[in-house]
This record gives sequence, structure tokens and C-alpha cells, in this order.
Amino acid sequence: MLRRSFLPLGMSPLWSAFAQSAATATRDENFWAMVRKQFPLREGLVYLNAANVCPASMPVLERHQHFLRDFEADPSFQNRAKFGPLRERVRATAAKFFGVSTDELAFTRNTSEATNTIVHGLQLQAGDEVVLIEDNHPSNLDSWRNQAKRLGFVLKIVEATQLIDSSDALAAKVEAALHAKTKVLALTHVTSSTGVVYPVARLCQAARAKGIWSHVDGAQSAGMMQVDLGRMGCDSYATSSHKWLMGPLEAGLLYVKSSRLRQVWPSIVSVGYSEDGKGGARFLEAYGQRDDARLVALEASFDFLNLVGMPAVEARVKQLTSRLMAKLSENSRVQLRTNRRDGLYCGVVKADLPHVADLRVLDQKLYQDQGMAFSVTPSGPIRGIRVSPHVYNSLEQMDAVAEALRKA
Repeated sequence: MLRRSFLPLGMSPLWSAFAQSAATATRDENFWAMVRKQFPLREGLVYLNAANVCPASMPVLERHQHFLRDFEADPSFQNRAKFGPLRERVRATAAKFFGVSTDELAFTRNTSEATNTIVHGLQLQAGDEVVLIEDNHPSNLDSWRNQAKRLGFVLKIVEATQLIDSSDALAAKVEAALHAKTKVLALTHVTSSTGVVYPVARLCQAARAKGIWSHVDGAQSAGMMQVDLGRMGCDSYATSSHKWLMGPLEAGLLYVKSSRLRQVWPSIVSVGYSEDGKGGARFLEAYGQRDDARLVALEASFDFLNLVGMPAVEARVKQLTSRLMAKLSENSRVQLRTNRRDGLYCGVVKADLPHVADLRVLDQKLYQDQGMAFSVTPSGPIRGIRVSPHVYNSLEQMDAVAEALRKA
């Protein structure tokens, strides 16, 4: 895998040393410090906004730049012919990563585009019902609202419950909303607002038993936790590479179960579109000219995560978020908006400081003075500072964030 993916591209000595040692290294703080060195993060930056966008690793950047220069040096049909097989190699790598077949994956620009392909591609009509969860991301909430206005189907929105007692209780709450007229259940695997982990496998099974299409927004789960779409049992799943997958911007993926593919109409039809069904999900990606170099770079994202090991990645992200929440819970002036119960959190921590009048001012001050980069919700029921660490962060940084909020 490493020789195939990196050696031909003149990889840096730093990455070469990491690749040679990662397979046998103990996943301790020294290992994670080595992981951090694979990213171009500037010195002094405590970057904690993976739920929005992640830095790409050096292998991803090197691969993208290599093929971008190659393209610009010779944009001829003859030179560009190699991108077809390379694109299929990326698809095969992604398919293995998610536990699906290559014919079930289509390339998109991001989660929003992938989700909207489903929203606009399913044949819904007046009287049909779509069940949503209130804390879906706007791309998986507002897109359905917009389409409902156009087609006249009914939306049933399940109220968000950040601090529910258990995954079973959360599942039961959603299952109670499924009825005979329900045609679609649109879920978010991990919410970007407070980091609630929904029991998507159980909910997809419940939907399947009733003949309901299940769509999962995986923007906050792919690359952060182990995702086996075959076991999850959803009908469609959307994700982006620029978040936890730590890949290039504007490179996303849409999974559609093979038995459901022909129930989706493409949003765009251009060169490459085929109605014969032989290309699998590829008919959903006929967008015209694409940035092939960017798509080829996506393979390096999967190779990097596979090298570190997804079990280790998921455990590390949970360790970081657990450490931070434990420290924050010692501060009586902090209100945690993230559910600390086992199985209901991973990767995203939302913390409010009610005594701080304007969190945006605090956010800017922490960035300027201590190099801490977060996301802020300035008002409302989920008001707070959102901290979303990834494998390039350290336990010491979690302690530093807790201390900075203690002094705020």
C-alpha cells in the first residue's frame, strides 16, 4: 500500500520515517507527536475545529500538488487518460475503507452535495412523510425543507435531545416517529452541534423493516470513528474528505446501496452519464470536468488513516474528548452541552460559559493570545464553544484549553 501510494511521488524523508515506524509503534504520546509532524500546522497553533475543516496531511498535499502540476504541464487527452484508472483505484480504496462495493460509491464535492443528490433524486410526492432529527446539519435539514415546499411532502422533525439517558432511549424516540406514510428517515451519525452519536445501525434496521429509505449524514463520523456501511445498513450515506478524513477540499463521497441505486435520479447529467446501470453509482457523478488531481489525492487520506489504524484513531479522539470533558467538569462556571454518557459522544465537545457575555469576543482573544482555534455558537439552546480535536492534537492541549476556559 505504501509503495503504491507514496514512493513514486517523491515523498518527504519525514513521511518516509513515519511510514516505516508506524506499523510497529506503540500508540503513546510520542507516536501522536510523530503523527502531528505529518501536518503543515504552524508552530503555536492549537487547532481544534476538525468538525468544520481539518488540515490535510503532507502525503495528501504532496499527491495533490504532484498531479496538479502534472495536469497543468500537459492537459492533453493523452496525458489525462491516466486519471480514469487512478480514479477507480481511489474508489476501490474508499470502498474497502467503508466496507462496500466500488459500484456503490459516487464522488461528490462534499456532504452537502451528496445529501442533496438524495434529497432531489428520490421520487417523493404530496402525502409522503420524511422523518428528520432536529439537530441534523442544515444540509440534511434545510434541503429537505426546501424540497418539501416544492413537492408538498410532509416533514416530521424529531426534537433534539442532547442529554438523553442512553442510546436506547435516543433510538426509541426516533423509532416512535416512523409510521406507515414515512418514506425517508434522514439522520446525522454524529451531530456537529453538540457531538451526539446516534445509534444509526439500529435506526437503519428499524427503517428497513418498514420499507423506509434511511439516509445518514456521515460528515462527522467518516475518519473519526470506524464506519462499516454494510453493517450500518443504511440506504445512503454522505461524507466529505475535508473534515475528519483529513483530505483535500471539495472531494466527497456518496454511498447508495446497490439494490436502491435506480431509485435515485441524478441531479446533474453530463458527459459520462449512462442509463444502462452497468457503472453502478457512477451515473450520479456525471458533473462534467472535475479536478482529477484532487480526487487522486483522496487516496492518500485513506492510506494515512489505514496506516495509523482506524481503531487507534477512534480511541485517540475519544481519549482527547474524554480528557477535555473531565477537566471542564471540574469548573463550576462551565456548562457542558455534550452528553458524557458512554456511547453518546465522540470527537465534539460543546461547552458554554454563561458568565461570558459574548463568546465571540472570547474566541477571538483565545486565538490571538494563545493560538486556540475553535468554533462558536453565540446564542440559543446550544450556545457555547465547540472543541473538536483530532489525531494531530495532544492531551496537553486539552488541559491547556480547560485552563484557558477556567480563567475566562
